[in-house]
Amino acid sequence: MEPEFSKPLSELPAFLSTISMVVDDRAAIVQQLVQAERKSPPIYAPARDLFIEVLEGNFSFEGAFTQALRLSDVIERRCATEILSVSERYLRRESHCRVRLFPRMDYFLPNGMPLDVTPMWLRHSNPSRLMILHFWQTPLSSWQLSAAAAVIRSALLRQHPQYSACEIDFISASLSPYGPHRRFEQYNWSKLKPLGDDDLRRFWKQFLTAWSEYQHRPPREIRRTRAPGLFDKWPKSG
Repeated sequence: MEPEFSKPLSELPAFLSTISMVVDDRAAIVQQLVQAERKSPPIYAPARDLFIEVLEGNFSFEGAFTQALRLSDVIERRCATEILSVSERYLRRESHCRVRLFPRMDYFLPNGMPLDVTPMWLRHSNPSRLMILHFWQTPLSSWQLSAAAAVIRSALLRQHPQYSACEIDFISASLSPYGPHRRFEQYNWSKLKPLGDDDLRRFWKQFLTAWSEYQHRPPREIRRTRAPGLFDKWPKSG
């Protein structure tokens, strides 16, 4: 059987995934880029959808939680119930309003590579508010949060300046670094503290150095997790 080789990334991963990769250790960034070659399943999609349904008033909190318990996939069910549980106070106190996906925005890194700044939502409250949902295992560091805020603000000013004065709700429901449970965090512009231009360039310099190293690596042979079966010996029809 002929060996299979990995296909290196030709474009940047998703917005917050890219932001989360930037750390002080260049080798760690390269390793995360390698891991990103294999797309992660959308295990947080049901949690996100139910969260938004409650904000819009289409589900009560209890109704959304019941739907989460009915999810057939055990990982999706666990993620959804955990995220709704830690978000309960926020979801109960927020006024219901329409929530719509914000138009696509692109941000360009210092080397010209485009970063798709999505998904972001617009809550049609009074006044309107922007919303980012970070439902993941590892929380973003304060440095990464400030970089993400700077990217969002820069993209807004260039492509949708009419929304640049809107407040933002950057919602995080990630595992606490101090224990096995999720922690709910809500950040506005003031708490996010967007990086200035010079600091943002330094942020991306670390990533781009690792990206260049990653791009020069030879393709990796994909190792199978099981022994070849009978039909693996036969050539594929083509």
